[in-house]
Amino acid sequence: MGNQVRYLQGLLRRWGHVSEIYADAWDDACKDQVRPVRDLARDVGRDDVVLVHHSFESRLVPRLARTHCRKVLVYHNVTPARLFEGFERKIAAACDAARDELLALQPHVEAAFAYSRFSAEELLSAGYSNVTLLPFAIDWAAFDTAPDAALQAELDDGHTNILFVGRAVPSKKVDDVLRVFTAFQRLYQPRSRLVIAGALHRDGPYGAYLHGLKDLLGAERVRFLGRVSAAQLSACFATASAYLSMSRHEGFGVPLLEAMYRGVPVVAYGAAAVPETMGGAGLATRSDDPREVAELLAVLERNPNLRGQVIAAQRERIAALSQDTIAEQVREAFQEVLTGFRPGAQALHSGIDVVCPAFAVRPDAPESRLARLLVEQLDGARILALKPWGADEAHGHDTHAVAYFTPDQPVSRHAEAPLPGSSSLETAVRASNGRVLLLGLETASVRALLPRVAERAWAIATPTVPAELRAVAREHLGDKVLVVESANSEPTREELLAALASEGVITHAT
Repeated sequence: MGNQVRYLQGLLRRWGHVSEIYADAWDDACKDQVRPVRDLARDVGRDDVVLVHHSFESRLVPRLARTHCRKVLVYHNVTPARLFEGFERKIAAACDAARDELLALQPHVEAAFAYSRFSAEELLSAGYSNVTLLPFAIDWAAFDTAPDAALQAELDDGHTNILFVGRAVPSKKVDDVLRVFTAFQRLYQPRSRLVIAGALHRDGPYGAYLHGLKDLLGAERVRFLGRVSAAQLSACFATASAYLSMSRHEGFGVPLLEAMYRGVPVVAYGAAAVPETMGGAGLATRSDDPREVAELLAVLERNPNLRGQVIAAQRERIAALSQDTIAEQVREAFQEVLTGFRPGAQALHSGIDVVCPAFAVRPDAPESRLARLLVEQLDGARILALKPWGADEAHGHDTHAVAYFTPDQPVSRHAEAPLPGSSSLETAVRASNGRVLLLGLETASVRALLPRVAERAWAIATPTVPAELRAVAREHLGDKVLVVESANSEPTREELLAALASEGVITHAT
């Protein structure tokens, strides 16, 4: 994120604009590049443009609201809080607060940039207008550092090296990297090594968990390098047979492209914006099953022709992201903003939101049948559902009003597997003004919404929903949890409509 801020500043100055960076905290390495955010209101005028970079809790929304200038959001995406639950309570709370800030910023922002379609979808869900994709700029020359000779010699010993680069935090799912590698080593390549380069707090909850899991799995030659220098990182890539990512959330994903630039084939779990970042190159998988992902690593190692094809496709992907190309695309994206374009606000949905994540991906599920019953009878109602894998537009031939949202992770092929959450779907419900009917208490999105929309929400469940999930819903909604006996009968429809009428959700039960 800091690199993107500096890159945009350099472009703006090259184009003849005055550009300064404001922050409320910084380290010594960039102290000469930053001004205190408390000086922002004094320094800017009404026609100046402030780019607000957002990805984590900042507590700056009140200050920005009081600052009289034009404001444009640059959205780097906010990691869902659920990915830190059980390990980092404070970080999870800060992620929740950051998504609150995303909604609070909307009335003060006249335009927004996103680094992926995945992020742009959430901005639109939050009511932002004039949302534009901004290409992610990478300084490729920074990856040309000569390898550290000692580390390169140590790793270049005839073993197959599987590499992951990134902070060891729960959202990166380094534990799944360990599981995949263990399966690869036991089933396909005993002479293999896992190299994990990136900050690791060994005494923290997740760091301790990773080391305990490593011992439990019993994999050999697992190296946690921690923070590494540019030369050491070059040595890691120079000796890597494959790059492996099992991250559950990426607003973009620079290490994936770094591996491509360095000629290392990439295998990555296709969560969030990862497929977009890869751009059809590398191998993006819908599965997080360790054995299935390990098989992909084995195929890459054993099939030289496939490996060559993957690397060639990755080179083509990198060629499309040259500095000159990206700079021109950024200039075009900024043109409307810098020339004073001020769009109107986007209208938010005010009818009844029927939240049914399973509607398109599991159309025969009881909650999906209930959703159909409801929208047939409720004027102005819409269904909010997960978008099936690979579907860019509305899916299927259903005539009901349905809004489709990209899941944060791929939906499993196994019907019994829990459905993933969707930041965009959850944001759309929180941003709307209407009443909310929640179907699918076992889904991540419905659980996330329960405390957020409790005042205007009702939950509907069939007897197949476990009692403990109904109990959780009642903790937030009280007696607004309606249990119906069936999902597809006329008596159920009448009973449900009568119950909704008695609760005041609708004005009549016919």
